[in-house]
Amino acid sequence: MSNLTIFNFHQSQVRIQLLNNEPLFCLTDVTNILNVKNANASRFNMSEAGIHKMYIRSGGQNREITFINEPNLYRVIFRSNKKEAVDFQNWVFEEVLPTIRKTGSYSLTINAEQQQQIKQAVNERSYRTGEHYQAIYTKLYEQFKIPRYQDLPASKFDEAIKWLGGVHSRSGLSDEDWYKLARLLFVANYMREKIQLIEPALRIIDSSYRGAFYSMGVEFKRDIESARLIIKRETMHIITNHLTANWNRVLPVIRYH
Repeated sequence: MSNLTIFNFHQSQVRIQLLNNEPLFCLTDVTNILNVKNANASRFNMSEAGIHKMYIRSGGQNREITFINEPNLYRVIFRSNKKEAVDFQNWVFEEVLPTIRKTGSYSLTINAEQQQQIKQAVNERSYRTGEHYQAIYTKLYEQFKIPRYQDLPASKFDEAIKWLGGVHSRSGLSDEDWYKLARLLFVANYMREKIQLIEPALRIIDSSYRGAFYSMGVEFKRDIESARLIIKRETMHIITNHLTANWNRVLPVIRYH
C-alpha cells in the first residue's frame, strides 16, 4: 500500500500504515517485539473501531494483515512484561508519533540486513576493481552525503547498491557451512600437492598407480582452482580482522593462493 512505512526499533521492524493521517501499527510486528504470545486482536480487549484488516503485498502474495490504532497499541504494550516494553512505548510516543504527525512519514535509515548488503557490495567491488575498502566507503559517504554507511536513508538503498556495482546473490549456506567447505578445499589441495610430489617416483618404478596419481596431482588442480574461486566469491563478506582462528588458517589459501 502506498502509505505503508517500515521502521526499526533496535533490530526489529514495525510496519505502519497511515489511514486518514492516523498511524496504524502492524499487530504481529508489535507482539513479536514485546514477546506477547498469540497476536489475535480479540485477546487484548481492543476497541473494534481501532482494528483494521488490510492486504499487504508480501512474499509475492497479497496477505491479510491486522493493523491497530494508537490506543489499541498501548493496550498491547501493557500486556507485555518485557523491560523493552517501556522503551518501546516511550520511543513510539516521544519520537515516532511526533515525527509522523509533523512530516506525514518517518525518516528511515537502512536496517541491519541492508547494512550487511552494503558491506557485501563494498567487498565485492573491492574484489572486482582492486580498490581499497576504505576508499570505496569514502566515495560512498561523499556520493550520498552521509558520515557512515549506517546512516544511509532507506529510500537510497537501491541506488547505493546500484552505485556500488550490485551485490552477488549469496547462497543459503551459513558462514560455518562455508568454513567447512573452505577447510575441505584446504585439505584437498594439501593432499594434491603431496600426491604431485610422489607421482614422479611412481613413474620411475613403473607403478600401476602412476596414471591415477598423475590425475590427482596435476589434473585435479584445475577442479580445485574452480572450487576455490567459487568459495572466494561467496566468502568476500567475511572481514579479515574479525576472523576466528579456524578462518585464519584457511582464508589466506582461499583468497591469495
